[in-house]
Amino acid sequence: MQNLMGYRQQAYKKVHVETANPGRVLLQLYDAAIRFVEKAQEQITAGQAGPKGESLRKAHAIIAEFINALDHKMSPELCSNLELIYGFMLEQIAEANVHMNAQALDPVLIHLRSMRETWQIAVNQAQMENAPATGVGGAL
Repeated sequence: MQNLMGYRQQAYKKVHVETANPGRVLLQLYDAAIRFVEKAQEQITAGQAGPKGESLRKAHAIIAEFINALDHKMSPELCSNLELIYGFMLEQIAEANVHMNAQALDPVLIHLRSMRETWQIAVNQAQMENAPATGVGGAL
């Protein structure tokens, strides 16, 4: 019974991710990175070196994928700036991991939250622009 429930959860998550629009997926990745960094801070504070390493590994993987997804041909200057910010975050994650330094993750959270908020605005705006007009005469 437990295996069936686990299978259903995995199937739901797979369909949810595969059918989500790219903006929503990006927001989910930011949420996950934030969650992993916050968890790592708690684990560092509690002296849990092993679990801290796993949380930071997951956050690192997401941020590294953000770097890989940058399209320098579309916007070279913006991508270069984002790459510097993401690189800084990866350095801070390494610092926190090696030295069990929870404070090194504070700027990572600040940047992730700020970038997530910016993407949330962009996703909302894109949805509004792509939404079909409703009401009398197409007015919203």
